[in-house]
Amino acid sequence: MELTPEKIYRNYSNKTLDKISAVENLISIVENSDNINTRLESINILREIGAKTNQVFKFLENLLLSDSHEKIRQLAAETMKNLFIEKALEPMKWALQHEDSPYCLNTIYYTLINIASNILAENALLDEIKKINEKEFKIGFEILCENKPINRFTKKELADILINYFTILFLKKIYWRLKFKIEKCKIVELNFIFKGLTNIPEAIKNLSSLESLILRYNQILSIPDWIGSLSSLKSLNLNINNIKSLPESIGSLSSLKELSLWKNELIFLPESMGSLSSLEILNLRLNQLESLPEVIGNLTSLKELNLHDNKLSAIPYSIGSLSSLEKLNLSWNELKTIPESIGSLSLLKELNLGRNELEKIPDSLDSLTSLRLLDLSENKLINIPETIGSLSSLEILNLSRNELIYLPESLKGLTSLKELYLGDNRFKDYPKALRILEENNVNIYY
Repeated sequence: MELTPEKIYRNYSNKTLDKISAVENLISIVENSDNINTRLESINILREIGAKTNQVFKFLENLLLSDSHEKIRQLAAETMKNLFIEKALEPMKWALQHEDSPYCLNTIYYTLINIASNILAENALLDEIKKINEKEFKIGFEILCENKPINRFTKKELADILINYFTILFLKKIYWRLKFKIEKCKIVELNFIFKGLTNIPEAIKNLSSLESLILRYNQILSIPDWIGSLSSLKSLNLNINNIKSLPESIGSLSSLKELSLWKNELIFLPESMGSLSSLEILNLRLNQLESLPEVIGNLTSLKELNLHDNKLSAIPYSIGSLSSLEKLNLSWNELKTIPESIGSLSLLKELNLGRNELEKIPDSLDSLTSLRLLDLSENKLINIPETIGSLSSLEILNLSRNELIYLPESLKGLTSLKELYLGDNRFKDYPKALRILEENNVNIYY
């Protein structure tokens, strides 16, 4: 009668077969059977019965390093992790270097991360770091040791070096021609441009020193919650993907200075966005945003806010609290009004309100004395307030494609003006102020 894995397990459970015999029979099936499912089942039973002999370890090691079937190699790695985690380091390291199957590499990588994080003692971690031949890690560790005695490194610091090393080996195997930057044994930059990603690689969450993450030009559908654990992240670029929403955890990125998400499918922003206290640049152009949360006003470090080509019908009053803002692009939306609070943006240099539904502009605009560019083109403006002449720093003013009938004489007060766009309006005549501007070498485009 043919011996099957199920029969072996049943006989072992009934105590009609001892463990040594059960192990030998299971190993024999794996080595001699042509049926992949039978082989896999035999390995699973080895794990189930807790076969922790040296014979089984060597057997699993051989499968991991040389079996022709990736499912067998993957299960061998998984079983070795469960039964022999204390002895698995060397075969796993070799497999990480030589394995090509992403299916297997994933198990191998996470086993190594587990070993580095939880199993190895300080001396063992240090020994492993000294074995690293990668130039950037080797030199980086030498530099670290120049500034700090080896015996002063904590276990966590040593483990983190090894984790960064295993992670970059893993990512390079999975993603061909991956661009990255390493400083002092830490991965600080990763660039996954044009890698065909639909998800953000989970291995990235192990990189606590990562400062720049570029994921543009992919097909990413969502951002995982663990993104908020990247406490050192300063720049996150997710341009040109298919992201529909942001996780609340994004508000935990306390070091983030630049967040770029243009050309995605965002409809709303989470309330946690208001916690990004270090954020200086926020690019959300070409999305589907219908509104902004009031907490947007909490971003007091923000210098640039780009909301071009969304579906915004209103702007929250809190926009006036963005005390550091220098550039604000609200063009190509559905705005009918702008809150008076915009006049509080004393550092604002560029304001683009082109192609909206504006019929008037707030009187408070005259307070924007730092403004250099004001684009009001393609709206429904009938008149411009006299107070516009107070914009003493204004260099470019675009009023084209509106319904203007006249212009205020106060335009002559725009002493810094260099370009004035007036085409496609309903002017009956032009004010004398334009002649004065022309005499001052202002380029006027009718």
